[in-house]
Amino acid sequence: MLQALISPIASIAGTWLEGRLETKKADTKVKVAKAEAEAKIMLKKATGEMDMEANLTGQMETSWKDEFWTIIFGAILVACFLPFTQEYVREGFIFLSMHSPDWFQNCLYICIGSSFGYRIGKAGLATFRKK
Repeated sequence: MLQALISPIASIAGTWLEGRLETKKADTKVKVAKAEAEAKIMLKKATGEMDMEANLTGQMETSWKDEFWTIIFGAILVACFLPFTQEYVREGFIFLSMHSPDWFQNCLYICIGSSFGYRIGKAGLATFRKK
């Protein structure tokens, strides 16, 4: 008699445990699938960034921007030591510091920095804006 009473209860408990186990397995599969998807996204992002860097580096091989700015800065440096050009250099710097707008100065910083391979993101722009 006791067996007849315990058997249905054990069956119900077993079914409940099996259902609980299947739910846990399903939750685990979802978590694993989500983690794998996030890993794939991160891998694609990293690969894309590496490809972009390689592409930008390849483009710089035929670019003349860095040579242009090197010549400009070299000429300014030489002009600072030539007595007959020193006044022009001084006046040029005074004029730029007093009359060029901030946006122009920031654009110039970005152009020069990028030609030499520096990456300027939001943090870099914030630094320029503080000046």
